[in-house]
Amino acid sequence: MYVEKFLLSHGSHDAILDTKMEMEGGFMHKVIVADDEPYTLEGWRTMIDWQACGYELCGTATDGEEALSLIGQVEPDLVVTDIQMPVLDGLGLIRTMREEMKNNAKIVIATGYSEFGYAKQAIQYQVDEYVLKPLVTEEIHQILLELITPLNKRRDEKKYTRTIDSGNEVTTHRSMGLDAPEHYDHEGMLSLSRHLLGAIEAGEVSEIQAVVDKILRLIVRSEMSLSQAQSVIRYMHGELLRKFSEKKDCMLLLQDRAWHEAESWTSGKLKGLCIQLSERLSQSLPKKSSMRSPVAEAIEYLNEHYCTKIKLQDIAQRIHVNSAYLGQQFKQEVGVSFSEYIHRLRIEEARRLLRRTHMKISDIASKLGYHDAEYFTDKFKALTGELPSVYKNKSQG
Repeated sequence: MYVEKFLLSHGSHDAILDTKMEMEGGFMHKVIVADDEPYTLEGWRTMIDWQACGYELCGTATDGEEALSLIGQVEPDLVVTDIQMPVLDGLGLIRTMREEMKNNAKIVIATGYSEFGYAKQAIQYQVDEYVLKPLVTEEIHQILLELITPLNKRRDEKKYTRTIDSGNEVTTHRSMGLDAPEHYDHEGMLSLSRHLLGAIEAGEVSEIQAVVDKILRLIVRSEMSLSQAQSVIRYMHGELLRKFSEKKDCMLLLQDRAWHEAESWTSGKLKGLCIQLSERLSQSLPKKSSMRSPVAEAIEYLNEHYCTKIKLQDIAQRIHVNSAYLGQQFKQEVGVSFSEYIHRLRIEEARRLLRRTHMKISDIASKLGYHDAEYFTDKFKALTGELPSVYKNKSQG
């Protein structure tokens, strides 16, 4: 319960769902801890709610050699180690793991202030996190929960590789009546995802069915890894969570495991969830359910083309209505003006790019249709309360 409250306070809805799904499915990521201080080791055992974070503490060691033995036996997903230990220190343990054992488990280093500069030497061995002693429970929980997503991706990619090795990839393609894999169209996939979000909000069942079919075909035909395919569904799922997390009847559907289970997508489960969600929204969002067709069409178009130069007059002409009427209805039914809605779509995508890519701020501005990076920065700050550079540094550490 504490961990869920902590996550909610930090807005990490995806992490909550990932952790709940792991626990409900009986799967826990395996952890071992190495530290020669008995008091600290006891702290790792008793202060941390491993299970609530989606982990199982599988053993502890008091020196590096003992830890190596445990790693061989347990094959952990995560290794937490102190720096200064007898027999074999933390850096020696990490070096042996990476160079001799070829072990790619996630690594968290726990160290005191005086050793922090020394610990930084371990960066060449791909250490994932550093924790300063004494241990702070909230900080450890946050780190564990942040590591859940990459650990899940690694696990799913291993599953996917095993599936391909066993020849099931061909079966999957044939069962859907599709040809050989084609090149992965990232932009096309994102466009389809936004199209689906618009269809769900507008309550267009036939459109939901058609777009889900297109997404699944593109996933199967593409040369994308499982993690790439899941990232598309996670993006869409995350957007739905962001918009409707306060709607209890919607949250029950959004917590369904099928959103993150690739094997269930082709069975019709994903399509069914999207349709059910749309139906729930039509009941819980009277403003949206009473939305007139011209506004729904405008929103659908904007969700797909907001990065281009769009004028209200152009869309009004496209859907055969008066531009003044469309602008008036848009503000009345959506709650913000036409131009403000476009800016919100662009800034939300900018937040995603700042979190997940290393693109320059000027390149992001250009990509989203802002020809002036300074104007983009002003808009970003007006809608989020902070500069793009500050947001990027906070999001990427």
